[in-house]
Amino acid sequence: SSGINAEWPLRPGGPNHAADTVVTRWHRNKHGEIVKIDGLPVLEFVAIFRPSFNEWAIPGGRVKPNERIFETIKREFSEEALANLSRPATEQASILEMLSEHFKLGITVYKGYVDDPRNTDNAWMETIAVNYHDSTGKSFSKFPLQSRSGQETESGSVGVQWIPIDHNLDLFANHEWIIEKVCYHRDAYNPIKEPKRKEIELWMTG
Repeated sequence: SSGINAEWPLRPGGPNHAADTVVTRWHRNKHGEIVKIDGLPVLEFVAIFRPSFNEWAIPGGRVKPNERIFETIKREFSEEALANLSRPATEQASILEMLSEHFKLGITVYKGYVDDPRNTDNAWMETIAVNYHDSTGKSFSKFPLQSRSGQETESGSVGVQWIPIDHNLDLFANHEWIIEKVCYHRDAYNPIKEPKRKEIELWMTG
C-alpha cells in the first residue's frame, strides 16, 4: 500500500488492498490559537517517514486476509506511528484500547487506486483512506507518537511527526491527493497544487 515497505512485493493477479489512516487536528500557534491562511483554518496530520522511498507518507498498510478494515486501520497506525510492536504487551493493549475509543467517528475520503511505485500491469495497490479529526486538539495529543526506531517526543520522533498542511506537500505515492480531499471535507486551507490531482482524476475517469 501506500504504507508497505519497499521490500514487500505485491501479490500478482489484481488489486492488493490496503488502508490508510489520516489523523488530523487544527494547527495552532504558541498561544493555542488556530492558524488561518486566506481566512481558512490550517490542518496538521500525523505523517511517517519512509526511508525506502525517502518520502513522508500517511500511516497505513496491507489488509490481512479476513481482517476488517477498522482493524487494519488501528493495527497499522499503532505499529507505524506509535511503535506498538516494540512496547510491552500491557502497553500494546492500552494503546489499541485508546485507538478504539478515539477512532469511532471517521470519514472515508478516498477509495481506489494508489499510484504505488511497485504497481505492474497485473498487480497494483488499492486503498481506503479514512480521516479521524480532533477538533479540540486535546484528544489526539495523548497519542505517544514514536517511530519503529525513534524515541518518543511530544511532537513525534524523527520518523513520525505532526506536519502542518500550510504548503504544497510532496508525499509518497498519491498521498498529497488524499490530503487534499481531507482539506476539502474539513473546510480547511488547501495548499495542494492542481496538476497531479488532475492527472489522477484523468486516470480514474478515463
